[in-house]
Amino acid sequence: MALLLSAPAGHASAPVAWHLSAIGAPEVWPEATGEGVVVAVIDSGVDADHPDLEGAVLPGRSYVDVDTGAEPRLLALGSESGPVYERAFGQADPVGHGTAVAGLIAAGAGSGEPGIAPGASILPIRVLDDENRYHDSAMVGAAVEWAVDNGADIVNLSLGGHYDSAPFSEAIAYAERHDVLVVACTGNQHQDGPDETVWFPARMPDVLAVTGTDQAGDRWLTAVTGDETDLAAPGADLRAPQADGGHKNVTGTSFAAAVVSGAAALVRSAHPDWTAEEVRRALTATARPGGEGLGAGVVDAAAAVDADVDVLPRVEQAPAVSEAWSMAATAAGGGLLGLSALLLRGGLRLRGGKGAQGGPRAAAR
Repeated sequence: MALLLSAPAGHASAPVAWHLSAIGAPEVWPEATGEGVVVAVIDSGVDADHPDLEGAVLPGRSYVDVDTGAEPRLLALGSESGPVYERAFGQADPVGHGTAVAGLIAAGAGSGEPGIAPGASILPIRVLDDENRYHDSAMVGAAVEWAVDNGADIVNLSLGGHYDSAPFSEAIAYAERHDVLVVACTGNQHQDGPDETVWFPARMPDVLAVTGTDQAGDRWLTAVTGDETDLAAPGADLRAPQADGGHKNVTGTSFAAAVVSGAAALVRSAHPDWTAEEVRRALTATARPGGEGLGAGVVDAAAAVDADVDVLPRVEQAPAVSEAWSMAATAAGGGLLGLSALLLRGGLRLRGGKGAQGGPRAAAR
């Protein structure tokens, strides 16, 4: 389950949000704002009408049936697109999660709550239904491939679960082969529960796996971490746009991943000739060392932009997913959890269940 903490928007905000200062984003803006970089947000859709995102949201795609009067359901992989699946449906967000992610990445410089890369463009792809779930991991993999084929330079996956999926893995490998950087959250867990392992797909070697920190630079108490964690970023009490207008405070590794996607957009904007692997190296090699469980450390966008990639240590490349394995696996075998829970400040309230071991209505069937 992904955990989303939210609070009503306040009446005022600091001139520079703490997470922007923490990663040095304002220092980069005179040189690069993310202009020319497309970040795919594969999520619950993005509210293109939010003033903070005016002009930043491209036509995207929805894999969710939004037929009026019927409960939203996910499209079966391979089904033919009809009128209700047109690209514009990625520009609506009934849940609010994708809009918050997109705003943290690319909210406009004049919005009062700018994103990390205010000049970047957002390619919205909706895979989560109105309960913030997806039931077909192969479909999410198809969304990754669609993003790659439609101009994405970076793919943000603020979602995941406990089970591997071969079709989804092949889609990640497809992105790597096409020089697209994939950023994913490591996951969230209950404060008093057992430690969880890093979620899939973040634990894949080709994915930049991001955990979350608080304002002190320590790992946030519910942020999952493990050996697969590559990087950390601010992930607690961040100001982000609400889908119906206004702003809210959000917490979770979903939003730490968005911060890193924004930092990656700044690097790709400043160095358009760098490959995705070089962008990844710059982000990890220049991270500020932190406490336990933060991977290479806390992302430093200013240092990454200023890095000399030719002298940075190289990242060992993982072998590609075999075609035979990919073809043999099924979407049901993936068993991924969608983003199914909202954690409201002041008390834990779960919407939906774990689902991965459930019946036909379970998440990530």
